[in-house]
Amino acid sequence: MAAGSGIASQIVWKPETVYGVVPSPFTGFQSIEFMNETLELSKTTVQGSGLHAGGLYNRSKRRVVTNYDAGGAITMDLQTRSLNTMLFQMFGSYGQANATLTQDGVTGAYKAIHYQGDYTGHSMCVQKGVPAIDGTVKPFTYVGGKITDWEISVATGALAQLVLTFDFRNELGGAGNSDPLNGSVPALVTWANVSQGVFHFRQANLLTGTPTTSANVTSLTGATTLANIKSASVKNSVSYDNSRYFLGGGGFKAEPLQNGLSQISGTFVGEWLSNASYYNTFAADTALAIELKFVGNSIGSGSDFETLDILIPNVKLDGESPKVGGPEVVTQSLNFTGLDDEANNVIQATYWTLDTV
Repeated sequence: MAAGSGIASQIVWKPETVYGVVPSPFTGFQSIEFMNETLELSKTTVQGSGLHAGGLYNRSKRRVVTNYDAGGAITMDLQTRSLNTMLFQMFGSYGQANATLTQDGVTGAYKAIHYQGDYTGHSMCVQKGVPAIDGTVKPFTYVGGKITDWEISVATGALAQLVLTFDFRNELGGAGNSDPLNGSVPALVTWANVSQGVFHFRQANLLTGTPTTSANVTSLTGATTLANIKSASVKNSVSYDNSRYFLGGGGFKAEPLQNGLSQISGTFVGEWLSNASYYNTFAADTALAIELKFVGNSIGSGSDFETLDILIPNVKLDGESPKVGGPEVVTQSLNFTGLDDEANNVIQATYWTLDTV
């Protein structure tokens, strides 16, 4: 498409075999549809002052680049396909038997279950195509991708959204920047269309119940709908040491390692109810299991549906008391923190799709 504007842009992604190295062969990328992105290169520059007779300005030869870095976020509608590759990165679920997509008999519908795991040794390559005004789409390829934050949200009358925030080792674009791990700037990947839908408000539900775990899979028994919920979101954040720059590394960082406890947070907004159940849970600081579940269209030849559900077996509500702001219906905005109850998966995703990988 020679549109010369953002409507001709594209994003593709693929897991890396070696941290920070463009996958070889440079094929097999998954194409996604997105709303906006903020991926960019950053550099650390140092200017030497070099005081000298007659000098009134800093000299160009005394400016040097010491470090390179890259990062940013991708905001997208929560699509029904091409998510399982990213769920591995979001949960660190490598090596988990249930995380590999498995077909339900011969129906053509595939299921995967992800729970928290180890992110070490795993990273992503992401490429975006940025259209110039002459209709040329220029590639920018990001290597060494680690997801530092992800958030899924949904609100009344809206499509569900997924926001992925990345830390990258480098951006390969233009003429390049002498990256010692990547000798050239990759060409633009051909974007491959995948017929897929999106999850939305009418397909969403927020549930609670009693969590139980068997064979590393957590489920809710006696699941019931939390009443009068208008919006909900779930966020997972991972702390990385991204300052691992070493002599001989050419100014590029080594693989970031997790250096702090992961954090689960979120919020849901509901109408103030006479039974005061949300307030009582908040005030007593009792544990609540929540499951944000999206069930879409029927898929395959069996009884399966497009599904993504995020289960957090133990959350504590951080607020709030109801407040009357005027004549409108009174609501509560209930922020929460997800915690480890030492019995169930701290956070878990179940995904049903037509994808095979």
